[in-house]
Amino acid sequence: MILWGDQHKDRGVALAAAYHEQSSAVASLPRGSDGISPLASADATLTVWGHGDATTFSEMLEVEFGVLLRSWKKKNPALKTVEIVTCDARHNSDHLSGYAARVAQFVHEVYKDVVVKALPVGQHRDDRSILWANAGTTTFCYITAPSEATFNHANQVLQGLDPTCGHDLGKVAQEMAKTRGRPPNDFTVMGGNLNILRNYLGVVR
Repeated sequence: MILWGDQHKDRGVALAAAYHEQSSAVASLPRGSDGISPLASADATLTVWGHGDATTFSEMLEVEFGVLLRSWKKKNPALKTVEIVTCDARHNSDHLSGYAARVAQFVHEVYKDVVVKALPVGQHRDDRSILWANAGTTTFCYITAPSEATFNHANQVLQGLDPTCGHDLGKVAQEMAKTRGRPPNDFTVMGGNLNILRNYLGVVR
């Protein structure tokens, strides 16, 4: 099951098509006194794609998301994996202060068998990251950078390569990887078709 946050419908639907799964908007889930209510799903994996920062993800505070995941597991015992698809869910100088880490800790207080995954940390715990995706070409590119200068430079390089690569972000990632080296090229980059995005997610501990 794929859930998508505000402004991420096209990406969420494209990811669901790539993995032959159902999709729904987070905003469409029922709300009640117990928080956001889960859907019934036999899927062992729940993937949520949306905008994220240090305190929110897909318009949910970490406690809201954590409560939703506990409710989802209670209603759907087959759930084994939760995937957080967003930028910077794990980047923080304190590894327990990242959004994904706080959510995982909250869920594991009740359900230790649920694995929480997110995109990888860069070269340093407090790096910056961005996930680019194109629903039309069903491709993605994930960049991490150790400084604002590198982050801005990498994004400029990506935007310059994007049209010349036919908006195939997997090809963009391959071209960017060739330029990696000293600042301002000291970024990390990975990409490909959306049907391999899950291969790049790492377990949040």
